[in-house]
Amino acid sequence: MTERCDDMMNGSSFSLQKIEGLGVAVNPGNIAEYVKYVDSLVTWQRRDQIFYANLHSLYLCLRDPAVNELFRGATVMIDGMPIVAMLRTIGLRLSRHERVTWVDFIWPLLQRAHVRGWRVFWVGNESADLKAGLAVIRSRLPGLVIDGADGYFDSSAGASESRAVVDRINAFGADVCIVGMGTPRQERWIMDNRDNIDAPAVLAAGACMEYLAGAVATPPRWMGRWGLEWAYRLMENPARFGRRYLIEPWALLALITLRCLGVGKHRRRMAPRRQEPAAN
Repeated sequence: MTERCDDMMNGSSFSLQKIEGLGVAVNPGNIAEYVKYVDSLVTWQRRDQIFYANLHSLYLCLRDPAVNELFRGATVMIDGMPIVAMLRTIGLRLSRHERVTWVDFIWPLLQRAHVRGWRVFWVGNESADLKAGLAVIRSRLPGLVIDGADGYFDSSAGASESRAVVDRINAFGADVCIVGMGTPRQERWIMDNRDNIDAPAVLAAGACMEYLAGAVATPPRWMGRWGLEWAYRLMENPARFGRRYLIEPWALLALITLRCLGVGKHRRRMAPRRQEPAAN
């Protein structure tokens, strides 16, 4: 969707370039750049939605063109070292710093919201996890204006329960709306309702609130830097993550192999390399 992401706060601009590889499109950037991008959306009241790409979402995108289309309508963070590694194999110059996972991204984002006085609305997760997670956020960032609605509602397009959630977001006056309902439900709900959500920035966050609430253990951060968080999650909850980490990757490998055998399908398209933002 957006090949150029402007940040004029310091009299400068930068771009989160959109690149394509293996049949999907992503916008590489580090945590600081994504925080600045959200800041620019809110500051200039420009609308965009930010999704994340990991092995699970890549598998869904390659398997289902409708899911791929959802992601093409958004700015997409790279969430996972395997995605970085795969894009490197087709010649893209990416580093581990361009892997942005919500466990690392959430606090810099909320700290910026606190400093700027943004209003944040969270949609998703079980009611107990949402309540516990919001309490953690409020205790760590007192004064941050944040509220939420759990994810147990009819999220189908045009559903009255879905419209009621959108009405709550707008009545709250959200500057940033974070949606954690799992892929592809959260992306589909965002795109179905985006025209009616007034918040400039809408972000898909998956299970982030579960980590904030302590319902799911956060992997040691060194494991994230080396792309090993999946192993920690698998050991912690094999019933939940067994299929995703032990079966889906093989199906994904088959899909990628078939795509790469197609003439030209594996080739990438790149926007001009972004201009580095001025230092704060």
